[in-house]
Amino acid sequence: MAYAGGLMAPLWMGRSTPMLANDLCFGSCIIAFVLVNCIPFDIGYKVLSLFPLRVLTIMGAQLFRNRGVVAFVNIAYQAFKDSPSKYYPTPVFGPILNACILGNMGSFFFKGFHGHLQDGMPFAVQNGLLVASTYHFVANDEGPIGELMRGVLGKLPLDMDPVVFVSVMGSLFMQFSGILQMPDFMGPSFNPFDFLLAPINALVQPNAKTQSRSIEATKRNGDDSAPKTEAAKKKKKKRNKSQAAQKEKEL
Repeated sequence: MAYAGGLMAPLWMGRSTPMLANDLCFGSCIIAFVLVNCIPFDIGYKVLSLFPLRVLTIMGAQLFRNRGVVAFVNIAYQAFKDSPSKYYPTPVFGPILNACILGNMGSFFFKGFHGHLQDGMPFAVQNGLLVASTYHFVANDEGPIGELMRGVLGKLPLDMDPVVFVSVMGSLFMQFSGILQMPDFMGPSFNPFDFLLAPINALVQPNAKTQSRSIEATKRNGDDSAPKTEAAKKKKKKRNKSQAAQKEKEL
């Protein structure tokens, strides 16, 4: 699970996995396992569980993931740039989804596809779509969307290349999200997109009062199993008695 993205995601593009091609990847996994699990008296685990070191670990992991998103966007763009669709001059979905798959492969391994997606779009998918999309359009898009985004960023009072700026902002977003999802702060269920999408959800989802009225109306008008007249009540009672007598006769 720890290296599922680096293990499986490159295969989608017909590339070798760094887990096998780069000894540093597998060696780092072994060192991390030994530090946490194999030092006497659990000293390694206890030291690495200290708050400052956990923060550093989160920051390093998020930086690693962010650079992976950028790399996998560029890998897919280089593979598809000479064959875009006839509707847009730059391939759009391939580079974005390739990077998004990278960031969710661990959960697909651990939970399965259904388990990862059954409660709606997970944060990892939302994060991948945001970071990969903003980077891809600014860095690679030759169409109107990329030109517009680069033009807007170019007018900001920033002494920074638009591509570098959007890459840094994506990294900072992932850093802060990862830190806030630590148990010491908001917890793993924290999702910054919930705050951004709250106004939209409030508009498109019925409130509790509306849902309650809808349920009452359904029970009142749509429940065919409930007797609606006295005659129906008597008929149902007679049918129940007949069924009870038949069962008793069979016994």
